[in-house]
Amino acid sequence: MGITSIFAQKKHIFAEYSIGETSSADNTFIKLKASQTVGIGFGIQHNDSLNWVKHLRNPYTGVILQVANHGNTDKIGYSVSLLPYIEKPILLKNEKLKLLSAIGIAYHTKKYDFNENWQNKAISTDFTYAFRLGLYYNIFQKNNFQSRININYLHYSNGHIQWPNNGINTLALGLNITYDGFNKDSNSIEKVVSKKDIQKSKQSFISVQTGIGEHALYRFYNYRRNVYSIDFMYGKIFNKTHKVGLGVYMRNYTNNYKYIKEGNNLVSQDYPELQKNPFLNSSSIGIGLNYELLMQHVAIETEVGLTLFRPFFPAEFRLDATLINKQTGLYENGKAEGSTYTLKRFVSGKLGLKYYLFNTYKQPKNNFYVGGHIVSRLGQADYSEFTLGYIHTF
Repeated sequence: MGITSIFAQKKHIFAEYSIGETSSADNTFIKLKASQTVGIGFGIQHNDSLNWVKHLRNPYTGVILQVANHGNTDKIGYSVSLLPYIEKPILLKNEKLKLLSAIGIAYHTKKYDFNENWQNKAISTDFTYAFRLGLYYNIFQKNNFQSRININYLHYSNGHIQWPNNGINTLALGLNITYDGFNKDSNSIEKVVSKKDIQKSKQSFISVQTGIGEHALYRFYNYRRNVYSIDFMYGKIFNKTHKVGLGVYMRNYTNNYKYIKEGNNLVSQDYPELQKNPFLNSSSIGIGLNYELLMQHVAIETEVGLTLFRPFFPAEFRLDATLINKQTGLYENGKAEGSTYTLKRFVSGKLGLKYYLFNTYKQPKNNFYVGGHIVSRLGQADYSEFTLGYIHTF
């Protein structure tokens, strides 16, 4: 089965409006009206013969500027986001349905304040990560204009660098108007691309990576302190595009170390054994299955991991689950039990972007990269990090 590829580079601009519902951050979250988002975007279609372009079927990449009203401007305010995005067809025979994913940064006009805006448990920093994932379907096209309906999931989070960080989660339905008339005078060349046209190759690699991140423990120990990490990985790179690896990591949390070292209440009362070796007991060790989509200098990275060692986690989980007892009016630590506790203790994740110094499509033997990631526990942000790494292929 073939895929039609047009080698003249295409550009488009679009405007969109969506309306939806934002879920409550917790049971004390203020009431919200309908969430509304407006945005404009610019994109360029990739139509060259690179493997990653063929795999993604001539995707568009670009940037979106959007403004969101979450339904309560007095408490939640507005969010202004800038998001690099990638858009690709989903179905082989029909390019009307497309998937758009984007990750970027957002500025929020309102945030949590203990005295003046305590109900906003969603956002506590001026800037956060912004993420969106959407399905777009072309319902009408005439001349150079397309009308597309879309459904989007939008998420805002500071990556657990400061409490509270319940985040904003919105599901929205929208309309997108796209103009692509910039290319009407270009000479397009169409070619059918099949799997046989994708250059087959396979490389092995080893890599080492160091990282430094920021992390806050919980509401009554709300300090932004460093997390230090080191990762070692071995794996394969297929067709200059798909990088799959298995690695081992170690992380040390400064907040956890200080909390243990200081002998704070929960440690001194229930986990005194942690104080015998604060550094080791404030660390975590695990293995991870890693995947990267290589796009020359840029890569999208995801990872799912298994935490093998994290002695402080039972205390950490209980601190994070601290809630007010409605009968006594006092805060009480949660309990380290249940399926959520078990899954969060063992399942880790990572999502981020990398930039490689040398073009990965040219298969350099040695390469260096920088990256930015959100590290998670069962989908909940654990900390945010900046990474620096080296990779050797053979």
